[in-house]
Amino acid sequence: MKKDVPRYQSARVIWMYCVVDLCAPLLTLLCVLFLFSDQVWKDAYTWLGIFSGILFLLSTQLLGGYSRYVERSIAKKIEIVFKTWALSVLVLMVIAYFNLTMFDFARSVILIWVALTPFAILFIKVFINQKSRSDSKGSTEILVLGNGYQFNQFELAQLKRHNVQLHTVMEYDEAILRDKVASLSPDFLVMNLDKSAKPQLIKQLTHLDLKGVQLLALHHFMENFLRKCYIPYESTELSYLERIHSYNRINYLTKRVVDIFVCVSLALLTWPVMLYAVRKIRQESPGATFFKQSRVGLNGKDFQAIKFRSMHENSTFNPYTQEEDPRIFPFGNIMRRTRIDELPQLWNVFVGDMHLFGPRTEWNILVEGYEKEIPYYHERHLVRPGISGWAQVLYPYGANTEDARQKLMYDLYYIKHWSIWLEIETLIRTVFVVLGRKGL
Repeated sequence: MKKDVPRYQSARVIWMYCVVDLCAPLLTLLCVLFLFSDQVWKDAYTWLGIFSGILFLLSTQLLGGYSRYVERSIAKKIEIVFKTWALSVLVLMVIAYFNLTMFDFARSVILIWVALTPFAILFIKVFINQKSRSDSKGSTEILVLGNGYQFNQFELAQLKRHNVQLHTVMEYDEAILRDKVASLSPDFLVMNLDKSAKPQLIKQLTHLDLKGVQLLALHHFMENFLRKCYIPYESTELSYLERIHSYNRINYLTKRVVDIFVCVSLALLTWPVMLYAVRKIRQESPGATFFKQSRVGLNGKDFQAIKFRSMHENSTFNPYTQEEDPRIFPFGNIMRRTRIDELPQLWNVFVGDMHLFGPRTEWNILVEGYEKEIPYYHERHLVRPGISGWAQVLYPYGANTEDARQKLMYDLYYIKHWSIWLEIETLIRTVFVVLGRKGL
């Protein structure tokens, strides 16, 4: 039995996705023609919309997009939607070439339609995903054996938001475990042992596995449900070091293309904001406009990160900021909330010190302390840091070592599972965070 994460408790969402995939191409084509062209609707457009919808439906089915066990992450949705749409457009181009039917359509309409349709489908599916999550009465039942890792309140709230219910069994007793499984019928049994398992318990777990109870190791549960890599509190598990690798050459080049494109685009869009920030900083807190600090980058080497200064010069030293921090002047507080103070780091990205997305740039003074207390902390330096990142958009601001450990779990997930689709999801989540919206 395939040990995927059952995200959909009802087939209703899957049927809604099918309807969207079948109808959205035709409806999008109708909207594009109405908004961007004076051409009248033709029967050829009707057939194009219907045929493309059928192609998209079949392509999505081939890629497993309608499985009730398909991952519900935005990254997976982006991947499936864009891959299937690209395949559908390719088939349409081949058919049009052999039948010479492209001459019946306005090229501008077709180009806009091809570009907008996957975004329209993705937007509708994310909306359905959010709506079904809030309306769903069913839940994914998880039985957790042991208390080796204690889930914090933030993790429990995140699981609850996804309709995941945790039930913990502390006793490693065969009869108690059997009765609990019989009464609960869990979707998964997560092995979260805090002590060595005895042969009798291993035998019982083996029997449960043969009966169809899906066993899940703790680190797999964390990655599938919480989208973070579990970091053991003891540093004796050396096999952990082989799980995380830096980007390969193709992935690195892809990230650099994204970096340069987005950096140039953001610079062109935000230069008036940056000029205004320079003016306000000089008005409210005379002194240097920019703040430079030594941060730890690729392979643990230091570099100078550039930000707009948001604190008064010569402020009292404290590596962490506090609520209502008196060191921050009024516009500096606005810059921090809106991430305007991060804009000068576009230069760090452009010259190759940083990526647009990656582990947060940490002060070298803090890194020295974290490496002493957190196993595997140096693994985050396998890649360049980022202005924004997976940890920053999923975990709230932290001001202690445990928060640093939690953020490291998200950073390592991002490094381990990086893809262009995860990069796009991180971009989308970053935009929502900047706009003050969370909970995607």
